Amino acid sequence: MSPPISPRHYDFTRQLRRLLSVVLAVALASTLTALVRPAPAAAAAGDLILNGTFDNGSTQPWWTRLASTSTTVNAGQLRVRTSATVGKPVWEDLVGHFEFGVTAAQPYRLQFDASADVNRSLRVSVSRADTPFTSAVDQSVALTPTTRRFTFDFTSPFGDPKAVLLFHFGGQAASTVRLDNISLTPLAVDPATDPILYWNGVLLATYRALDLPPTTSSREAAILHAAMHDAAVSVTGVGNPYRVRVPVSYPGTMDNVVAPSLHAAIDRAAYDVLTALYTRHGRSFTNALNDAVGRRPSGVNDAEEARGEAVGAAAAAANLQARANDGSDKENDPPYRLDGVPGSWRPTNNKAAVSPNWGLVTPFALTSGQQFRPGLPAGATDYDNLLDKQEYRTQVREVRDYGGRVSALRTDDQTQIAFFWANDLGGTYKPPGQLFTHTRIVSEQRKLGILANARLFGLVALSLADAAIAAWDAKYQTSIDLWRPVTAIEATEGSGWQPLSKTREGVPYTPAFPAYISGHATFAGAWSAVMKRFFGTDAIAFDATTDDPHAVDVVRHMTGFDHAAEENAMSRIYLGVHYRFDADAGLATGRSVGAYVFANRLRP
Repeated sequence: MSPPISPRHYDFTRQLRRLLSVVLAVALASTLTALVRPAPAAAAAGDLILNGTFDNGSTQPWWTRLASTSTTVNAGQLRVRTSATVGKPVWEDLVGHFEFGVTAAQPYRLQFDASADVNRSLRVSVSRADTPFTSAVDQSVALTPTTRRFTFDFTSPFGDPKAVLLFHFGGQAASTVRLDNISLTPLAVDPATDPILYWNGVLLATYRALDLPPTTSSREAAILHAAMHDAAVSVTGVGNPYRVRVPVSYPGTMDNVVAPSLHAAIDRAAYDVLTALYTRHGRSFTNALNDAVGRRPSGVNDAEEARGEAVGAAAAAANLQARANDGSDKENDPPYRLDGVPGSWRPTNNKAAVSPNWGLVTPFALTSGQQFRPGLPAGATDYDNLLDKQEYRTQVREVRDYGGRVSALRTDDQTQIAFFWANDLGGTYKPPGQLFTHTRIVSEQRKLGILANARLFGLVALSLADAAIAAWDAKYQTSIDLWRPVTAIEATEGSGWQPLSKTREGVPYTPAFPAYISGHATFAGAWSAVMKRFFGTDAIAFDATTDDPHAVDVVRHMTGFDHAAEENAMSRIYLGVHYRFDADAGLATGRSVGAYVFANRLRP
């Protein structure tokens, strides 16, 4: 072996060559002794480590870096007699296992039994085989003469088909270390430890606490999920970012090559975005962050967390800055001016128009809010022309007959559908929140991991945000701002009719913005378009849930994404707040939005 190289002048490539030369020597030695030495034991099911139990008496495929370090198997344990390397780097004396694959964002569990003839420390890492020599897990443990079991859970921040497991013995006096039952196994996806799902849940809790319109809430969700997606892409290098790929460098020698923690990056991105968006509403996310930190895998060290937080902060800053002048602060400026003619919208429930300028907000993916603008309702040219159309009169009668507080035609199932999809009231997660919840239900059913969820929820969030912009463009930025059914029916039949829709106190309720097109339907169409494309099929059944106070504990079985979207759209007729052309045009517009977002953003 060549003389040791000081850390100051350490050359990663040269060191790798030296390590590989050892591997080649081990391979040659194993070939020469194959006839007299037992072959290494196969790994247990799912275990990436060959011969981690040493029950067959073999040391293969474990190798040592220094010729002065010896390995033997005694009583089913690997016994490592280490060299005296006091004052030298810990990587000066290694025992390792080469060439097993790890996958980016996949959770793993590393376990081993260890003891030593004297009290000493031992460093263990799972690292890249090539530059940069970053570690997926890098921890030190204290050994005593008593054998102890060590367990570290971690999520790999990178993928490498030829990763290495290293036990670092250097920097200390000579000793004998005993190792046994070494295993490295992939872990099943646990939704409780997925930071994407966790922070989406925090977002939905915020929706419930704040009675904000679906316009602003969908925008905030898109910023949040775009930032988390960009943080994940930056750490793992997998996929294309929405706004920024934060440069990730790996400072340090082989003693301290620090990879960012994926969980820390996502947590910090989410925390920074939510804090920036909701502090003005009196919300704090400090407790949520502390809870998130407690959910991280045990194998992450402080340096990796700090690097991850730096990546997440940069991802959050880039996405927040990109939306700083998107026009969302002008949603009510200038204020809405009523058209003041029959057929035109006027306030319901004594509430002013909500977000009349939202259709002018800069989209997240679309070229403009009018990119998929539908034609006017029933193909009308103006208000008078619309009111003269038989199609309009037929649709008003349909809402009157099926959507009234009292209806002889609406079935019990249709009544349940009406309230199930509503979620209009304060204290609910609003329409975007229901679709995020259904996304989570399907994600958990399909056992998606962190990277898949980062992309799926990012696509859903971007599509819902642009669906809101497209819907509000059609509501306010066209020549017909259509009045709601309660107003239309009152104009022809008097004030006796009221919609099924109601507040928690039972007061009839209609959302305060024009009817055409339906925001619920547009959201639903965008959501279903993304879900079908992401999973490659519409035929995924799931049990859907709701937050609405008039459908407590109701669960509805959906046969697919289109089924859910179409039921969502029709619910607004049964609730008495929309016409059929609102639902149909909303679905069509939303599906165009979702398809466009999926085709042009967050490509794998």
